[in-house]
Amino acid sequence: MTEKLYYEDPYVREFSATVISSVCCDGGYDTVLDRTAFFPEEGGQSSDTGFISDSRVSYVYETDGTVHHITDFKLYGTVDCRLDFDSRFDKMQCHTAEHILCGIIHSIFGLDNVGFHLGDDEVTFDISAPLERSDLDKVESLANEAVFRNIPIRAYFPNSDELSGIEYRSKLDITEGVRLVEIGDVDTCACCAPHVSSTGEIGLIKILEAMKHRGGMRIWMVAGSRALTDYNEKYRNIREISAALSAPQHDTASALSSYMQDAEQIKYQLKLARRQLAEVKAETVPATDGNAVYYLEGFSIDDLRFFANAATSKVGGILVSLCGSEGDYKYVITSKSVNLSAEIKAANSALGGRGGGKPNAVQGSFSASLKEIREYFSA
Repeated sequence: MTEKLYYEDPYVREFSATVISSVCCDGGYDTVLDRTAFFPEEGGQSSDTGFISDSRVSYVYETDGTVHHITDFKLYGTVDCRLDFDSRFDKMQCHTAEHILCGIIHSIFGLDNVGFHLGDDEVTFDISAPLERSDLDKVESLANEAVFRNIPIRAYFPNSDELSGIEYRSKLDITEGVRLVEIGDVDTCACCAPHVSSTGEIGLIKILEAMKHRGGMRIWMVAGSRALTDYNEKYRNIREISAALSAPQHDTASALSSYMQDAEQIKYQLKLARRQLAEVKAETVPATDGNAVYYLEGFSIDDLRFFANAATSKVGGILVSLCGSEGDYKYVITSKSVNLSAEIKAANSALGGRGGGKPNAVQGSFSASLKEIREYFSA
């Protein structure tokens, strides 16, 4: 079995070890050391990374007490090892924060933590029943109070007699080899992962999103350096929105709401104006027994339909109404006398089109040029 240095001291950045074995495997070499500070993928947390000598450690896993490191090349003898400690500490912050949140949720609402994922990009945990956002805000506030109190954190293996007298959270029903992570009066939970030594090292805990999931709720969170990164990104966004709206940052929501209302009104007025323009253009369509092709710049499919409804009665053959640009013309094709179901198949084939509809009205798009479209329907 591998001696696990991360149990003795989660802050170990560098250490030396002896290579027990290093054999070829998918992705490199499966290397076992006599001792390691690399935490394997376990309990929903992704593994540590780093270097053994000059060989990159890309993944770490454990089987039957032995920790395996996937390395770039075969290793021998005594080796110097170093962790990507920034990544390790980031996960320690997030994992301890998750314990605090779940401990508070359990103590206030009696809900259990039924799932956890701590990856390089996001942190989620699942609880056994949904909560309101106001409840999550309360939990978040209490969690950050625990951070500000800088509560010492103890991680230890109690003996069976001690364990029987301790109330603790656990996803698994285990009674031997239980490692407890104790965060003062906030939470005690069975856990195998490295944690920070006091809550103040977390800095900040933020609940981002939540959604109902399998009868419970999935919650997205950030903490520590991830919370700072998240804040900085959102601050850059709100600063740009503030400048674009010419509004103070704390008023951007109301300013954007007002802007959207104005935009909707303008959109509605533009829609009415285009409808009126479609009516005017339809009035100018001369009566004909043949086909007619009209390109209406700036129109939408809805505008084309309005134009076609008003102008089709003037065209004895097929009325082709177009909008869009070269290589991607949207069409509405109508007729009062021609069954378009068969005609549109031939037109689509000849003009690189796709679309369909009813015998008297079809819509879709052509990839052909405007000249080619005109020539086809003129013929």
